[in-house]
Amino acid sequence: MSGPRHSRSDGPEQEGAGARILSTRFTDIQYLDEGPADGTPLVLVHGFPDVPATWDDVLELLPPGLRVVRPFLRGVGRTRVVDLEARSGQVAALAGDLLDLLEALDLGPVVLVGHDWGARTAHAVAALAPERVGALITLATAYGPSSELSGGEVLDEAAAAWYRYWLCTAAGVEAFRSDPAQLVRWAWREWSPPGSLPPEALEEVLAATATDGFADTVVDYYRHGAREAPGRAVYRAAQEALDAWPRIDAPTTFLLGTADGCETPALARANGRYFSAGRELIELDGVGHFVQREAPGAVAAAILRHVRPVDRAPAPPVTR
Repeated sequence: MSGPRHSRSDGPEQEGAGARILSTRFTDIQYLDEGPADGTPLVLVHGFPDVPATWDDVLELLPPGLRVVRPFLRGVGRTRVVDLEARSGQVAALAGDLLDLLEALDLGPVVLVGHDWGARTAHAVAALAPERVGALITLATAYGPSSELSGGEVLDEAAAAWYRYWLCTAAGVEAFRSDPAQLVRWAWREWSPPGSLPPEALEEVLAATATDGFADTVVDYYRHGAREAPGRAVYRAAQEALDAWPRIDAPTTFLLGTADGCETPALARANGRYFSAGRELIELDGVGHFVQREAPGAVAAAILRHVRPVDRAPAPPVTR
């Protein structure tokens, strides 16, 4: 199964200390690219609402010699959609952006790590282009259909996901568009235990999401997920493949926090059959939604099982 492939420009544009812009047919993708070119490729994808710096504490626990790539999702930072026909928040679109980035950088198989939206994107890439993913580590947002849930699990999941349904109403969309920062602040306050997340990190997220495309992407992501918005034709084939919930071939580790105010653990406990190479489930007591920020050691330990860093002395990040 192959993912969407889009024509792209001659190469990435330099954006400053480790940051780059890749221009594809549909999207300008901002990303960080650090470490030696021949290092084991580690790709880290942030979620909603967050930024690539969410992985900083995890990276401090990893050895030198890795090539670390961290993209900004659509609507965050300087990542923006440049083709009207591709303006979408659907998962196939997010996966298409990541596949374009991996192809442009000639990366694969990679160790792919994703949180929340980044987890859904990582699952999609692993399903659509298994040759690109050597190992998969995902956090908080599980893979699989809601039909895996039963009884009270369905109600628990719906209660936690109220904001997704709110964004399917005209009043919800209007309120969110008028002040997107309000939902961002609420998520950071409610999805993790008090004191888990530093205020300065929230300010960084608020600054990075104060873009023209953020609200549109968020609304479309949740409305499409609830079947309340049509997908774009350019992503139809990939989305149809993903809607069938294909099995994921890469060995997978999934981490969740038992104090997550956004996601319940029910789907993660029921979805093992979707991983043909096996899936390890790690539940972290007292940890909330932002697992990588709250328990970076657990995430780093999962990554270390799959990376083989080049044996060399530490070196400063290299910009490509």
